[in-house]
Amino acid sequence: MLPDSATIDYYDHARDAQAVIAAWQSAFGDLFRIDERALRALALTTGPYRPGDHFVARHADQIVGFAFTQLVKQPNAPLHACLCAIGVARAFQRQGIGRALLSTACEAAAHAGADHIRLGGHLPRFFPGVPHALPAAADFFATQGFQVDHPDQAVCDLIQDLSAYHTEPHIAERISKCGATLRTATLADEAEILAFHQREFPNWQPEYAHVIAVGDAQDILLAQDSLTGALLGTLILFTPHSQQLRGDVLWWRELGEPLGALSAVGVSATARGRGIGLALVVRGTELLKARGVRIAHIGWTNVPHFYEQAGYRIWQRFDSGWRALK
Repeated sequence: MLPDSATIDYYDHARDAQAVIAAWQSAFGDLFRIDERALRALALTTGPYRPGDHFVARHADQIVGFAFTQLVKQPNAPLHACLCAIGVARAFQRQGIGRALLSTACEAAAHAGADHIRLGGHLPRFFPGVPHALPAAADFFATQGFQVDHPDQAVCDLIQDLSAYHTEPHIAERISKCGATLRTATLADEAEILAFHQREFPNWQPEYAHVIAVGDAQDILLAQDSLTGALLGTLILFTPHSQQLRGDVLWWRELGEPLGALSAVGVSATARGRGIGLALVVRGTELLKARGVRIAHIGWTNVPHFYEQAGYRIWQRFDSGWRALK
């Protein structure tokens, strides 16, 4: 139950952004700081966003809480919802506002046809679950009926300062023998990229389609068989030259600038074990540096050791989870 004089309303970015940033800072303190640019990408990214997906809690005309959600339809899977972020200003915590926001978000998702809600956003890549750095959040979701995955299954975000980055000779030698040629994509590659992901990684196809749709085909790195030219693997880049509303990484204020990212690294089932994935990550990292990135971010992976080969280190750990809506 909400406290007296508190109400829940739909989020309007033009009206509410600055007040939500203030509530966000109060809720999370010095952790996971964001700015208006990041909030705009989180709230309005083209693709999954629909008006009415996000909510704010008001108390005496002051925004004291927020919840950002998405509806996601992936190939051969039922519609599901994502809870991208939820928070309550510190002075208003433990008064039922977080529960009310969550209940409103779940009811809206169920009404839209979603059969469950997951912790963590889809696009943009944001919190992939409950941050280990916010242990009270895990307790909150457990009391609200969420099944939180075991800590041994935690997913990670990684970062690397590229100021002095160079590819280690032993890594360069290894990937030189992988049998793949790497290049950035053009619009002419669109059909082949989408067909590749429909076959190999259908859950990633919407992400690649989105990058192409906003005109950032040059941000897709391809690995092709050196003999046949067949597409063997892909990776998505995000740099200061990319369309910023793609929202591939939103931690400008937290991590510093210029900020970039690598994501959705995939190699076909028949070509794994040859070092092609590592070759994509290394070449992608070189491209990030060449395009002016200082801090590189990799989000939402459960194989951090793979990226550590290329110099990345764990920044944050998260526990994923879900709750049935029907």
